[in-house]
Amino acid sequence: MTQARVDPRTRRRSRAARRVRDLLRAAIVLEEFAAGPLPGETELMLSFSASRQVVRDALALLRDEGLIKRVPGTGTLSVASKVRHRFNYIHGPEPARDTEIVSHRILSTSREVAAPRVAERLRLPRGSECGVLEYLTLVGHEPYYACTAYVPVPLLGVVAHGQQVDEWYSVYELAGFELGVTEQAVEAILADDVAAELLGVAPGAPLLLFERLVKDHTGTPLEYAFARVRGDRMTLTVQLPRHSWQCRRGPTRGREA
Repeated sequence: MTQARVDPRTRRRSRAARRVRDLLRAAIVLEEFAAGPLPGETELMLSFSASRQVVRDALALLRDEGLIKRVPGTGTLSVASKVRHRFNYIHGPEPARDTEIVSHRILSTSREVAAPRVAERLRLPRGSECGVLEYLTLVGHEPYYACTAYVPVPLLGVVAHGQQVDEWYSVYELAGFELGVTEQAVEAILADDVAAELLGVAPGAPLLLFERLVKDHTGTPLEYAFARVRGDRMTLTVQLPRHSWQCRRGPTRGREA
């Protein structure tokens, strides 16, 4: 089967629209626009040195992503409520707007025999029990992430108080624990039926999966958890230093003459 040939002008317009989309998206997420309607098409054309059709194509892409909506008689409105999660220390979500609050809804608590990986991560004897907590975190009235947390049985009563705090990790500090280093791994996944229902997204929607191991200041594990975060609600930010290639490779031996 031969592939349909795309007009070069159409391809150029598509590339330009996606570049404008990326820049507009960043401005919306970083709240560089005041709350309310976005600038009009003419102003956007001047800002991005783009044609009206390119701007309209870019806005259509953002609308498909659910970041904006067009209201007749009002204009184009930003509907995104992104959480900017700075990845340089352990903390819970920080709302993008002062009017939003973070809350946690405990879905279930139970005790069960720890699976081998859970036992290994929590340093529990094989065959021993662990506590299991399922909870949902909301930013404002919208679900943000769904989490399954495994803890040593004595800590099940501690995490059960999660509904009483707005910052999840403070539940440990309020119980007298001093937190140390937390290990985090992040990957992109798709929402299964259960996660989709909890998070209010369609099955197959993109999510971020955070696998974390929370430790106290002595290195003792407190919590091993999997948090499924709505990809449309989070922006990860991080500062990355550059180490020279030679430093990473180590010293090289010179050639002998």
